[in-house]
Amino acid sequence: MIPRLSSNDLQFWETMYSSGVPVASSRGGLGIVYWERIGSAVTFEKNQILFRYDEIPDRFYVVKSGLVVAYEEQANGNELIYYILDKNTMIGEANMMLDRPATVNFKALEKTELICVTKTQLTEAMKNDPQLLNVLLFSVSNKFLEAMEELRKERNHSAAWRLCDTLLCFSERYGVPYDGKVLIQKNISLQSLAAMMGVNRATAVRAMRRLRDMGLVENINGFYCVRSIDSLRRHQELLDE
Repeated sequence: MIPRLSSNDLQFWETMYSSGVPVASSRGGLGIVYWERIGSAVTFEKNQILFRYDEIPDRFYVVKSGLVVAYEEQANGNELIYYILDKNTMIGEANMMLDRPATVNFKALEKTELICVTKTQLTEAMKNDPQLLNVLLFSVSNKFLEAMEELRKERNHSAAWRLCDTLLCFSERYGVPYDGKVLIQKNISLQSLAAMMGVNRATAVRAMRRLRDMGLVENINGFYCVRSIDSLRRHQELLDE
């Protein structure tokens, strides 16, 4: 029996995305429990492709654990990252429903567990519970709004500001207390940070070096560590003046 959505499930999905940074995510795990009963569990290793550019998918995924990036390959061989997608995020649902090709590539940034839902499985689930359409609408609508916010930031803020913003976001989502600081428990390379900001590596290196020289950020065993969230946020605000 395919489960029906409760009012709590709908409230959960209404709040599943937060705006402001190129990271799509949610809180809690109710969505995963629901999708596990409909789809099947799959595991992707680091750098394994979920969808390629121009592919019309016959399934979509929900992230159970790990990270997935949406990116495009540029003519110079570099990658431009549009989003990092983490727990409870849907991937490819709009393309599958509309039979539209993917406009970017999707790959696992680390070993990632996902729930795979085929078009047939989704169709059967919606026959049982029409409210499932609301979940899909929430997902697609929030991604659109987030994309508009990211475009605004790219046009109105410098690379240095966007680097601060990304580090603050990662600190909030993946940070843990460490000797009076905040250690980001995701091994994100500087090249990946550059790809997220849409700048070349040299620009990202200069921006990161500036933060290190100011004593705002350090690297501990390959992980970025923010020495003071408040200080980094104040520095970001000054960059706008």
